[in-house]
Formats: sequence, C-alpha cells, structure tokens
Amino acid sequence: MKGKVLDAVLVVGFAIAFFTVAIVHPGLGNALIAWGGLVVLGYYNSFVRHDRGLERAQLSVPGRPIDVRDTLRGAWR
Repeated sequence: MKGKVLDAVLVVGFAIAFFTVAIVHPGLGNALIAWGGLVVLGYYNSFVRHDRGLERAQLSVPGRPIDVRDTLRGAWR
C-alpha cells in the first residue's frame, strides 16, 4: 500500500506545482515543470517501482516479452 500512496503523492505534487506556475507565471515555467515531471516520474517508474533484476531474468528467455506486472516490487503489487 505504501508504494501506491507514494505514486499518488508524486503525481498530485507535480500537478499542484504545474497549476501553481500556470497561474503565477505561464510559459517557460510550465514547460520546465512538465519536462521535470516527465523525467522524474519516468526514472521513478523504471528504477523504483520495478525490480531491474527481475526484468533481466525475464530477458534471459529468448522470444518472451517482458510482463511488467511480474517485475513490480512488493509495495506496488
């Protein structure tokens, strides 16, 4: 449950920052926050939520696509 709460907190945090900057100073600030959000959430999804060792183990079977549901860490299952 902790992982799903962390997911929600991160997404809501970036949404609040995005809309705050949109109201106060639209333009470049929004672009920077949107880009930063994509980078941080992409990194978070790839390296925090998923176990890279399990992904490598699935890649050892040739011709079998990776099932990302099987590579989630315990807190996100």
